[in-house]
Amino acid sequence: MRRDERKGQIQVFQARIRELLSKGILPIVDVEHHWGGNIPIVELVAKMDMNGVALTWLGQNENHGSKNSLKLHQRYPDRIVPTTVHGDGPLWHGRDQSFLEELAADMRSGKYFAMGEFEARHYVSNTNNRDVHLPVDSESFHVVFRLSEETGVPFLLHHEAEDKMLPELERMLEQYRRAKVIWCHVGRNRDPQTWTKFPPPDGVRAYLNKYPNLYFDLNQAKPGGRHPGTGYVDAILYDMSGTRVSLKPEWRRLFEESPDRFVIGSDVNTGRWEGYDSVFDTFRTVVLGSLRQDVAEKVAYKNAWKLVTGEDWRE
Repeated sequence: MRRDERKGQIQVFQARIRELLSKGILPIVDVEHHWGGNIPIVELVAKMDMNGVALTWLGQNENHGSKNSLKLHQRYPDRIVPTTVHGDGPLWHGRDQSFLEELAADMRSGKYFAMGEFEARHYVSNTNNRDVHLPVDSESFHVVFRLSEETGVPFLLHHEAEDKMLPELERMLEQYRRAKVIWCHVGRNRDPQTWTKFPPPDGVRAYLNKYPNLYFDLNQAKPGGRHPGTGYVDAILYDMSGTRVSLKPEWRRLFEESPDRFVIGSDVNTGRWEGYDSVFDTFRTVVLGSLRQDVAEKVAYKNAWKLVTGEDWRE
């Protein structure tokens, strides 16, 4: 993509955000959507409009490949952000060289504003049975980290925060200081017996202080929901009091201390499609509604804007 084309596309994204602002709606940029093609794209766009979602980083599965995101972007250039394939299928986990070569070619084309979510340690979830571990310091991840450094484009990382899994990530964050890494689902603890260092706010704070190129998207799990693999309530962002749900004060303090480092990711896929509205309702009313306005704006859209454009949002 030529520089003038990229600049023009950024102006289209900007106009979409300003459109919502002009209506008194806090725009949200969804940095993590898993597009499998089973839901018509027109339905996603309608859901976005109903929920005040300005832009969606539309990552593809291996069957579709990155170029399908470009196709869908061409249909909705003011809604869909071109995003590469997710690293969550058999080619990725099989360390397929052709997959990595195609990813590199796509990234160097300049046509993509974001990369998809790449899995390291992944537990079985309520929509898939993947129980896998591709180490963060494997050669496949070196390719992804290098591409992010080379192009300035952010990528998403799925890595269960077991104590024993943290060193492999830390080694990569030390080595690739200019990569833009979004660690997915912060505010989750799937096993308090083995996740003792990172998940609490103090652990997250330590990572934020140590790694300035590390960002987090927020756990989208339903308040009170239990992880099917471990049985624990894994959404530790929330206080539950009867039917009332609120953001825990210690998390609010963390977001307000480091307002530039958090973004919104729905993690919606075909299996979670029916939960789209409730995910954004929780983000909007419980999380963003608990924060100072300036912080809510950064988490909702300004941080994601800077990650894809390299520039602060201009009022």
